[in-house]
Amino acid sequence: MVCRARLTYCAEALLAGALLFSPQTPALAADSLEALKARDAFASLQFGPAPALLEGSAADAGEARKVSLAPGLNIFFINVFQGDAELIELPNGQNLLIDAGPPVARDSQFTTPIVSNFLKKRGITKIDHLVLTHPHADHYGGMEWGFDNLQVGNFYDTRIDNSDAAGDDTVRAKAKTEPGCAVSYPREGQRLDLAPGVEAQVLHSCPDVSKSSDYGQNAGNALNDCSITLKISYQGASALFTGDIGSEVETRLVKTYGKALQSDVLKVGHHGSAYSSSEPFLKAVAPKVAYIEVGKYNDYGHPTPLILERLEKLGIALHRTDKEGTLEYALGRLDFQALAFRPSPYPN
Repeated sequence: MVCRARLTYCAEALLAGALLFSPQTPALAADSLEALKARDAFASLQFGPAPALLEGSAADAGEARKVSLAPGLNIFFINVFQGDAELIELPNGQNLLIDAGPPVARDSQFTTPIVSNFLKKRGITKIDHLVLTHPHADHYGGMEWGFDNLQVGNFYDTRIDNSDAAGDDTVRAKAKTEPGCAVSYPREGQRLDLAPGVEAQVLHSCPDVSKSSDYGQNAGNALNDCSITLKISYQGASALFTGDIGSEVETRLVKTYGKALQSDVLKVGHHGSAYSSSEPFLKAVAPKVAYIEVGKYNDYGHPTPLILERLEKLGIALHRTDKEGTLEYALGRLDFQALAFRPSPYPN
């Protein structure tokens, strides 16, 4: 394999069945200012032409090549700066998008949200399954564009309302009027019907109507703690997606599920904040690989040194979108020998 220099797109082999995890911080009660902090200066680092991954590759430089050694399930941790967005390509050819990153910043030169760049380059015209983990703008900001420009087949939502924001109301209204879109509010213990052989279990959600203003000064944390939490398993390997849940929810999950939380890959909660990724939780999940989705030079100190040290202490391999860009993990071999990890060639 020959590596192109720019943004370091080297493929590295990892031992079987690894995926993600990491902590996040207490959110603001309003529309999570995290979503509005992506500046054009940072965007310009990401929106250049994508380099080819390998010498002699016939694939277009903007097209991410599969690295799984057999047909499987491919996960992209999309670099949307300070926000979350994960695209999962399912073995039946459909897809699942968990969150969609922040909206366009008010003073931005760009007219579409960051996630749109990735989805366009991927050639995606339909989102078969769309999950809004919780109504903070750094998670739902790209969804309005998605409903306006793509087909959406299924929309899974938590039922808490962000009393200090209007964007979540707009997204939810579009979901209800999207032709052919089924809207549902999954409960803990429910399994989402994504694809044959894929198990997607809901470990946590807030399916009953509530509003953040009911929680006073703790409104931001209440929204985070209502994050839909999913464990996705395929051919003996698994990945855990935690949204922005904090340590109190983590404690309950450990008590409820114990060893059943174990997952090869962890999407670290709340961008690596000190209020998520508690040590008992990380020990219960015991991931081989964790992914933190976080923006460069963010104002929140994410990821915190405490969480980075904790992950290192527990021997969990870590990858970060602020340092490596959009990342891909392939899941889907029965023997778990030499599954491949690499940064995606996408510019964001």
